[in-house]
Amino acid sequence: MNPPPARGRAPSRFVRGRARGGGAYRPYFYFRRNGRVIPARGNRQPNREAATGEGGTDAEPPATRQPRGWGRSSNKRGRGAPLDCSFLRPENYAAPEDGLLVQSIAVDNPRAYSGWRLYFLRDTYAEESDLARRIMAVEAHYQRNPQNYDFVKIRDQGFFTLPASGILQDVQLKEVWPGLEEDLKEHPLRSLSTLSLAMHTVVVNHLLDATDTAVGAVSTPEQYLPPTQRLRKIYARPFEFVPVNSLNSIIHDRVDTLFAIQGTVTSIGEPTYNLTWQAFRCSRCQMEMAMRQRGTFQPRPYHCKRSECVARDGFLALRSSPYTRLSARQIIRLEESSLSLMNDFENTQPEEIDIELRHDLVDSVRVGQLVIVTGVLKLQELGEDDATNDQKQAYLKAVSIQDAENKKTEFSDRDLQAIAMINSEPNSFKLLVQSIAPEVYGHELAKAACLLSLFGGESPINVLLVGDPGIGKSKILQSCAQIMERGAHVSGKKGAHSAQHLGVTFSGRNKKVMQAGALMTASGGGHCTLDDVDKLASKQAVLLQCMQSGEISIQLPGVFGIFPAHPSVIACANPQRGQYDEGRYLLQNINITPALLREFHLVYVLLDKPSERDLSLTEHVRALHTGAKKRARIAARYALKPKISDSICEEAFHGPEAGGVDETFKKEDDNDSIMQQDYDLDRRLELLPEDADLELIPPVLIKKFISYARQQVSPKLNDDAMSALLQYFLELKGSSTSSDNDSGPIGSSGL
Repeated sequence: MNPPPARGRAPSRFVRGRARGGGAYRPYFYFRRNGRVIPARGNRQPNREAATGEGGTDAEPPATRQPRGWGRSSNKRGRGAPLDCSFLRPENYAAPEDGLLVQSIAVDNPRAYSGWRLYFLRDTYAEESDLARRIMAVEAHYQRNPQNYDFVKIRDQGFFTLPASGILQDVQLKEVWPGLEEDLKEHPLRSLSTLSLAMHTVVVNHLLDATDTAVGAVSTPEQYLPPTQRLRKIYARPFEFVPVNSLNSIIHDRVDTLFAIQGTVTSIGEPTYNLTWQAFRCSRCQMEMAMRQRGTFQPRPYHCKRSECVARDGFLALRSSPYTRLSARQIIRLEESSLSLMNDFENTQPEEIDIELRHDLVDSVRVGQLVIVTGVLKLQELGEDDATNDQKQAYLKAVSIQDAENKKTEFSDRDLQAIAMINSEPNSFKLLVQSIAPEVYGHELAKAACLLSLFGGESPINVLLVGDPGIGKSKILQSCAQIMERGAHVSGKKGAHSAQHLGVTFSGRNKKVMQAGALMTASGGGHCTLDDVDKLASKQAVLLQCMQSGEISIQLPGVFGIFPAHPSVIACANPQRGQYDEGRYLLQNINITPALLREFHLVYVLLDKPSERDLSLTEHVRALHTGAKKRARIAARYALKPKISDSICEEAFHGPEAGGVDETFKKEDDNDSIMQQDYDLDRRLELLPEDADLELIPPVLIKKFISYARQQVSPKLNDDAMSALLQYFLELKGSSTSSDNDSGPIGSSGL
């Protein structure tokens, strides 16, 4: 038996043999395959016919003497059967981990398809085969729809987009290839090679037609015409052939199939470039061949691929050949984004998956971008030792990337029915406010402000909660982080470690992996929740720059970059002395710069004062622990018929035809102040004893309701409502300048 491999050393593909000991002879280097001992010195099996000699003697010459055990085999083909080692030639040999890969090919393209070997390395062309008929049918589809495919642009770019809506509706193509969609899902690599080869042939024919029109054009001393080069490989980029799936649906049966996922780019690695294929030409017969290149050692052919040629050297490397390919590779990490996914940022990490980008897809995304990646699902080993060899991790080899920033979310019929039930409530806004952090009693105004920020507007709405410790600020932020459609959560309780995750950073062994911080992840209409923002003192400058200019700058040696970032910030802060001191100004209670405080549109001070609500708070906590109040789904008693809603904006922002603002202000004198009117929103949203049977909305349904409202609803204020808001702002600004109480400056940046 072979000695066990040394600990800490990766197992080699070859095994070192023993010179002495029992058993048959083994070469110095060998490896096992199917129970046979394979020498690692090429096809050097001696000729048994030449060993016996022409005279029939059994004497074996010393030069051709067969070693002991050479012809022995452990299989049942017979004792002394000849051993075939032809697969050890460079064109057939492959390491055990990639035995299906072809190591060398002969460029023997058929006359009909000049780029056959670029797409099919093993298959031989047969004119009457199903593959040939499918290629011709796809060619006809491309030629029938020239408005969808720009052949000159495809030649220059080397790829083309292939939407499913166009090719799947072709009736003539369905007659020849009825299972195109199914084959693309189950066998994506072979199907994409078929589609790409058809486009390659159409582009070549298009270039030949364009060349025939300019036959008389030759190079002159005044004008140089470059020679026509052979077309390189063209890649197909399919879109919308498979629905977007979640990472939880990955099973073993989905490996090597087409898979699509939507998420946010959280990290981007450095692109790497290496030579994957090298083309050679035989100097004797002019036969072109290509060999796969791996690592730093570049193998060269040792014999010609043509059987009639006996050349063993003199092979010329072809750098301009389309079979000489320099491959670009990049690894990015995608964080899953879905409406049905509820993230618990405090206890668990979001689901992530590695994406491998090749060729034109390299450097096609940026950190913080929301994309839909379609690719082939693969598995990679996590360790090289035998003990951990069974542990594998799923990753995706991307074939297309689609920007999902402006893509509309699709809702099922069940989701639409639940959204209609919520909207039919008499006071839906109160129901939504009470469903946010129900374990926190009271503070309805702070919850309403966070809810309105989640609904969004024309510009980001920033909210700051300041108050005594233990009052429930962190619980409100965690509830908002669960129901926000897109964003990130940063907790300042971890100090400098959390501050590093706020802006764009670099990680990895060589600091060449760009990490998208929380602000970049929440960019594009998302929200960033910051718990204990006063403890992120080292990154308050980055937060201030993002909230003021909507940009994040990064400085590198000789490089200065700017990334756009427009998130809405919902933050909370604790007093410096542990308890909020009402005798001090707001800036004296918290560790926040005045410039940063000025960027928050809504600031709420939550105090823990003894009041009559303490008895209600005790009953509320007891009801939560006994199970009297649960986050049950909307009961079936809610009818789909719309009802009259008296929520927050019903009376204040209706038009004159609905009896809204005009009817309200008719009852008041013109000299009366708007601030003196009854707008006590806190009492309207308060949970009353008669609301004990109020069915709270689950977080996943609130998330879908907010997403539907952001996508479908675009409210606009009429002239009367805008004039009312303007009058309220002027009175509020006048009272802040004339009052001696603790009040902050009021500006027009949020208007």
